[in-house]
Amino acid sequence: MTSNSELLGGFGISEGDLPDQRGVRSVPFEAHLILPDQVRPAEVDKVVENLANTWHSSYLRKPSKAKVERFKQCALLILLNLVQAEVRSSGLTVGIATGKQRLDDQRRYQPDFMSVDYFLKAMEALQEDGTMLQVAPGYQNDGLAQVARYSLTDAARAAIISDAPPLKAFTLSGTEETIRLKDHHGQLAKYKDTDETKAMRAGLARINDLIATARVSSRRPPLPELDLEDGHSSHGVRLYRVFNNGTFAEGGRFYGGWWQSARKHFRPLITISDETTIEADFKGLHPTILFAQSGLPCPEDPYSLVPGAANDSLLRDHAKTTFLALLNAGRKGTQEPRDFDTERHGMSRIAFQEQVKAAFPLLSDHFGTGVGTRLQRLDSDLAEMIMLHFVERNVPVLPVHDSFIVAERHREELVQVMVQTFRFVYGQEIGVSLKGSRQS
Repeated sequence: MTSNSELLGGFGISEGDLPDQRGVRSVPFEAHLILPDQVRPAEVDKVVENLANTWHSSYLRKPSKAKVERFKQCALLILLNLVQAEVRSSGLTVGIATGKQRLDDQRRYQPDFMSVDYFLKAMEALQEDGTMLQVAPGYQNDGLAQVARYSLTDAARAAIISDAPPLKAFTLSGTEETIRLKDHHGQLAKYKDTDETKAMRAGLARINDLIATARVSSRRPPLPELDLEDGHSSHGVRLYRVFNNGTFAEGGRFYGGWWQSARKHFRPLITISDETTIEADFKGLHPTILFAQSGLPCPEDPYSLVPGAANDSLLRDHAKTTFLALLNAGRKGTQEPRDFDTERHGMSRIAFQEQVKAAFPLLSDHFGTGVGTRLQRLDSDLAEMIMLHFVERNVPVLPVHDSFIVAERHREELVQVMVQTFRFVYGQEIGVSLKGSRQS
């Protein structure tokens, strides 16, 4: 197998050239993380057993076996998260919420054994034992917030990591909640099930069951630093939907697939059950929805309305990111487009923003309204309809928000279904662009 050093060399980069991210980057805590007994480092089970014995012996009135087991499961879960982070990248930390109210609010998203009390007792025991340490405290200030970050201690790292399995050995239990609601602070929130949430969960179960039968891979292993947006490898294929701002009217997009973090240059390398793939993308989906809702005709590619965007792919990308940012921009405006080359385009970033605004006079009332997350709910519902069509055909489809990856032999059907689904919902035509095998 080609090593990371050899692949990096192909880009003219050595491993020593990559930035040191230790203590800076963090991954979220996975409440449903598991590692099979047969590949779990013996030291992990030893630590958990010792912690349980110490905790049990500290009580005059000894906890029952069931309570001890819950304590052990919490300790193991925390430890597996720390080990997985270290396997991903040396020094990578795990963000873990420890506030009692937050943990209680997130009970829906946690395994049954993970009660607030036992989880906090296990956190305390792991720190007192010298297995885990807090690298950075949590904070909340001026609208910014961060949970505390934790990692293995040097001693625990030396004892465990040399015997740790590869990243692909870590998996999720498959029982995690797939319909997730976040509050205004981006934290998972409580909600009561309705017929709608039950139907969405059932639809996701069908989609996930089909994707699980496929081998979603790539023609070469991805390099986390170069090929993946979040900078570290992932192997998840189980999708979930995330709704925002405490309402199911906003958000709803699909997350969880490792392919969603793949950069544009890498996505054509993705394979489904060893078949080459293509990616089909709605052209200007959000402006087209807004035009359609207003009963207005829309060009095949609405971003081509911005001067120069039709013949310059980079300028078109800037037009897209700027338009979408303007929808949600507050009084302070937006910093989009970022990395704007003023010499190449012959104008300033602010002047380009004005060009984008001028290109959509009939949609100007939507700028600054925060309609973007409501449009995400609409595009995610389209995605659900498209994927469920292919579930009926036993054809796995991989969503990347408003685009879709499918085996190349299904390209014509995918384009047809995307166009027909949009026409059925909005009564208007929409363009679809193709990327991938035949286009490469």
